[in-house]
Amino acid sequence: MSTVRLGVLGAARILHDAVTAPAVAVPEVEVVAIAARDRDRAEATARREGIPRVVGSYDELLADPDVDAVYVPTPAALHGVWVRRAIEAGKHVLCEKPFTADAAEAEDVAALADGTGLVVMEAFHSQHHPLWPRVRALLDDGAIGQVRRAEADFCVSIPDRSDIRWQEAMGGGALMDLGVYPLRMLTVLFGAPQVRSATADDVDGVDASIEVLLDHPGRVDGTVRASMVAREPVVRARIEGSAGALVVHAPYAPQHGGRIVVERDGGTLEEAADPTPSYVCMLRTFADAVLRGADPVSGTAQAVEAMRVVDAAYRAAGMAPRRPAPLG
Repeated sequence: MSTVRLGVLGAARILHDAVTAPAVAVPEVEVVAIAARDRDRAEATARREGIPRVVGSYDELLADPDVDAVYVPTPAALHGVWVRRAIEAGKHVLCEKPFTADAAEAEDVAALADGTGLVVMEAFHSQHHPLWPRVRALLDDGAIGQVRRAEADFCVSIPDRSDIRWQEAMGGGALMDLGVYPLRMLTVLFGAPQVRSATADDVDGVDASIEVLLDHPGRVDGTVRASMVAREPVVRARIEGSAGALVVHAPYAPQHGGRIVVERDGGTLEEAADPTPSYVCMLRTFADAVLRGADPVSGTAQAVEAMRVVDAAYRAAGMAPRRPAPLG
């Protein structure tokens, strides 16, 4: 196999940014087919995105011998069932975040994938960009001394209440859609946390906004904030240490003006992020994992770990974790 022939399960809007546009820069990934519940929509998406084939159903795509791997951009509550079916069909998987509806489902998927030799990877594009390792390197080099606390925000406005991110049954919520980014960033930098407490603005079972207080290894206090009702967007991370602070702007899509600012008594140092799109970095990792057995970076172990924290945050906020949706 010299290329990964990728099929798409669903005509979601994220498809262009996450797969078809970056695939132009990653020739080892070829998007070859798409299926959607609405065939007309699938055909329109295929024309727009240059996907050569439309197949009649998800199951038909999974049975296609000319498809090596699938991308799963369905609503979060349906991720688990289609990832499981893809694994059972012998396909590698790139699944949109969050990986599943809850931790129990993530554990089931991870157990099914174990020992198959298949790459099952969460499409956590930010984690594959060089920005996060650069932040880690600066911290390890003592740029701000001993880290004491870190906070990360992803707060924007999503006013359309018909959007699936506002639908509990589809796995919606500020934490599921937005908060998983700052949560993953702090976990990558400081290790898996324990949830100390959480507060949420509950709108019909969906967290319109949420704040989660975390205890990371090494006595690092963490705070994650996510909101779909922010008056002004706040998309950044700030890490405080004994000798200064480090601020990361645009940490979840560094190609859009990402930069690191180190603030110390002696002055301020600033560096711009690598402009390579984070989705390109992600697809390169996926291809490398499928074709050469490289580390997928955002694999099933990381996904299970993250969903356990998400469930704990919801419970701490007095809300129920999301649940898988039945197929119908």
